[in-house]
Amino acid sequence: MFNGGFREKRIFPRFPISIEATLMDPSLCGQTIEATTNDISVSGIGIITQQQLTPGTELRICLRMNDNGEEIYLKGRAVWITVVNSQKYRVGIKLEDSDLKPIPLVLRFLNSHQS
Repeated sequence: MFNGGFREKRIFPRFPISIEATLMDPSLCGQTIEATTNDISVSGIGIITQQQLTPGTELRICLRMNDNGEEIYLKGRAVWITVVNSQKYRVGIKLEDSDLKPIPLVLRFLNSHQS
């Protein structure tokens, strides 16, 4: 599919969802980065953060579910970074060895925001 001259390469659909997340770059000696998901799929996550990352950075990711406080741990690698403004960056993360099922997360997110 072409989208304004850009060929869509994603295999799995992305779902727009905002979940609080903490990122940890193992090379930064345990330093954490606060972020929020922008979208999520089986194989990747789009996040918004105030700290610039470098493509290729390995990350440990902790998603904090709003409905019951559950923490979901994932591993991934930053694939691309886009500047949103002077204090925000959008990062595309490819998940590694993940069995993430985004539809149940989306449903939990929607359910927790309807209450």
